[in-house]
Parts: sequence; C-alpha cells; structure tokens
Amino acid sequence: MTSNHSPVRGRVRRAAAVAAVLALVGCAGAPDRAALNAVRSQANPTDRAQRTITNFTPALRCMDEMMFDMGTRDITMMMEEFRDATQKVPVSARDMLTSAVSDMTRRSRGVRLSVFGSDQQNLTQALAQAQRTSAFSVVPAYNIRGTVSQLDESVLKDGRSFGATLAQSVFGVRFGSETKFSVLGLDAAVVETDSMTLLPGVSSKNTTVLASRDASAADGQAQLVNPGIGVVFSFTTSRADGPSQAARNMVELAAVELVGKLLRAPYWQCLGTADTDAEVQRELADWFLSMDEGERIAFYKERMRERRYYDGAIDGQADAAFDAALQSYRKALGLPVQGAMDQGFFRSFVLGKVPRGPLQALPRNTATRASGAALAPVAAAASAGTDPAAAAAAAAPPPAPDIPALAVALAAPERGSARLDLAVQRPGYVYCYSQDPATRRIQRIFPNRFERDPRMVPGQARSLPGNGRFVLNPAAEFACLHAPIEVYGDLPPPLRWGDFEDIRVGTFEEIRAGFTQASGMPVQLFAVPK
Repeated sequence: MTSNHSPVRGRVRRAAAVAAVLALVGCAGAPDRAALNAVRSQANPTDRAQRTITNFTPALRCMDEMMFDMGTRDITMMMEEFRDATQKVPVSARDMLTSAVSDMTRRSRGVRLSVFGSDQQNLTQALAQAQRTSAFSVVPAYNIRGTVSQLDESVLKDGRSFGATLAQSVFGVRFGSETKFSVLGLDAAVVETDSMTLLPGVSSKNTTVLASRDASAADGQAQLVNPGIGVVFSFTTSRADGPSQAARNMVELAAVELVGKLLRAPYWQCLGTADTDAEVQRELADWFLSMDEGERIAFYKERMRERRYYDGAIDGQADAAFDAALQSYRKALGLPVQGAMDQGFFRSFVLGKVPRGPLQALPRNTATRASGAALAPVAAAASAGTDPAAAAAAAAPPPAPDIPALAVALAAPERGSARLDLAVQRPGYVYCYSQDPATRRIQRIFPNRFERDPRMVPGQARSLPGNGRFVLNPAAEFACLHAPIEVYGDLPPPLRWGDFEDIRVGTFEEIRAGFTQASGMPVQLFAVPK
C-alpha cells in the first residue's frame, strides 16, 4: 500500500505545476512576474553555484603576498595544453592552472601568464603566433608543460563481510564493505622558450591517493513457506574521492611549486611545511650548489636591493657597496657582521625575516611634484659605493645640478625599427615607456624580461632593444624617467603592470608624478623628440 503523501508523488506534482506555469508563460507572450516567481520558488540545488575553495587557496594568496614583498615583476610564462595521458580524468587542467595563477597574482602581478589554445599544434607555432600578435613581437620567457601522468586504479583493496541465516534458512542476509585505493599523478615542468631547454629543478611531481568505499547489504532472502512467495533484496551505498577535484588540488600545488622554485623563494612556507623539513633543507642545498659564486652574489644583491639594504648594480662582483650592505643585512639577521658566504649563510638569507632596510623610500611628499613641462632636477641619492646608513641619512636633496641626469636619443630607423640610446650623468634608475601613435596606449619597454636591472651608472650606455627580442615602432612616442632610488615596489597599482603591457595612465607626466610621489624626490622626465 502506498501513501498519497509520498515524496515521489509530491515531486511529480511540483513538476507538473512548474510545467503548467511555463505553459501559461509561453501562451501569454510576455513573462508574468507571478509566473516567474513560481518557477524560481522551486528549490533546485543544482542552480546554487558555490565558489570553489580548495586546500591550496590560502597558499596561492600567501605566494601573492610573498611576491609582492619581494618586488617580483616581469616573470612571463606561457602554458601548453595539459594532456591526460590516462584518458580517464576528463578535466581541463590548463584552465585550472589559469585560475590558480590569477589568484596568485592579484596583488603582486609578479607573473604574467599567456595561454594558447589546443588548436595550436606545438610550442614553436605558438611562439610564432605570439610574435605576430604582440605589438613588440615579444614572447614569454618561460613555458609550462605538464600532464596527468598516471592513474593506477585499485592498487590496494580492503574488504570485509558478515552474513547470517536465521530460522532454518527462512531468512538470510549478508553485510559487507570494501575500500579501494587508486593513485593519481600529475607532472609539470618549466622550459626556457629561447633555447627550448628544461630548467633543472623547476618541476612539480605529485601524486594523490583516492579512496573508494562501498557498503552493502546484499544477497538477502526472505521466504514464506506458504504460499511460497520469495523476496530478494539488495542495497548498496558508495563513496569515492573525485579524481577531478584531486586534479585541481595538484594543479594549484604545481602553480605554487613552479613559481616558487623559479624565483628561489621559500614557497614551502605557504604550504605549511617547516623550514627544518629534510626535503626543504635538500632543496636549499640544491639551490646553493647549482649557482656559482658570481650567481650567488647577484642573487644576494637582488634580494638586498628589494629589501632596501643595497643600492647598486646587480652583477656578480663583490664590491665595497655589496660588502657594506651585506654587513648590515647580516646584522639584521642576528648574525655576526663578518662571516663566510657559505651554505649556512645561504639558508639564513633565504629563510630569515628582516625589516625594511635603511634605504627604504622616503615618506610620500606631494609637495615635490613638478607641474606642467617644467620638471625639477633630480636630487643626489645613494650611489653604488655609499654605505647604506649614510645614504639613508641624506633625506634632504642638494641643490639642483646643471647637467641633466639622463640623455636619450632616437636613432635613425632601420628596416622599420627604431633604436633608443641611453646614457646617464649620475647613478640612478631608468624606466622607459612607449606610446602607440594610434591607440595612445602606454607600455613599459625598459626594464623588461630581457634586461631586468633598471640601474644605470655613468660610462655604461645602453641601447634598446639591445639584445632583447622585440622591435620598437619608429612612429611611436618615447620617454624615459630617471629616479634617484629604486621605488618600483612603492608605486601605485596603475604603474605596477608588467613589461610590454598596457598601463592605465594617459600621459608620460602621470607616470613621472607617480614615481615622484613614491620616492619623495623629484624625478626627471625626458621625452624623446620626434
């Protein structure tokens, strides 16, 4: 006997009501508000979207904050279609990685990811396509490639069952449970696009164990001797870890690992792994041993300049400015001022937390802004050989010098391209921009992914594009800034976009004003005459 109030019959009635409402709406021509509300009132769980939050969502935000504090910029990457070698995990890993990188660069904008579709045959064709579509014919410096590499099903089974028969086999039942374990794997690595070579150690290789649990009450039989009617029943419930969600977790973990290893940043801190972990110590040792002495000095210089302890060129030379900055940094780490740059110091350098150094930017001072085309000369700042503490004490700029800090010249176009020649009279940080004559969009062309250091000193001229793989439009407008100190990390958000990327400002003067406000010192703007 069935009840008139069964849930199934109730759902049927609600469905019929909805169908009737829809029919009325279709007949009326114009949607009726009451009818629409009736349709919307039918609870349907599939209509309630939820934001995807995985185990690695906090790690992505942590990496974003880490790159913001480090001043990371101009890390350009592209990504191939992630293949599913198992053909059993129908997910779009490429789109998952795109979302992960987007969450990881909200504040820092440290990584710029270019995505090409599956219609591209190979990486070479994608690079050629990027050169044709980019205004400066530039391609990303790195390429991410990966695959869902393994799915080993039922590598382990664990089953249990219990049965009983009652009343001389009149009634019998068996209860059972079974758990199956499978292993899902994802491999990803980074390749340099200029040489198509693999970057050693910049890879992600992870596996996830998936569990499938079944519980059942089956093979049950109840028999009535008279009139001889038999009833057989079976009931099964199951629960399985979804391979698609596991793949998303591994893709997000891969994003954190690949970028962290590429930057040599302590990414494991964002994953909740202790600095004392054996694998962490092994990775730090690999980083140290994979660099020669000159590369390690350049690494120290770059990090100390980002943290406002060093103001000089990023090269492999251990000069007086580097020695003075290193002493201040060792003191901030709680280490002796003098000591060897050995593997122990490298670990302390990477893992240690220090406050901003004595060369941090001055408080923003809007009174230093210049108006119109008349720009104030550049104040003297800390040079390469100046002690950090002494340089920080020079808060008040000296009288304006008579000689311009920067000379910029546009060379004669050759074969449809232009060349910018740069030379400075005083040490400083040079940023150059280009404005398209048609769209009026402004993009930063120096420093860039090919020449990352904006610092220039007298006697060391530079030319753009130089060794960079891009072309300057001779019809474009160009301008360069000369700033006494490095303040890129303190710039307002509209000016923190990557190289060869549209900046959300309309004039070169707005860029100069942003640099002036961030540094608290006058910044010179040099527009290149046509």
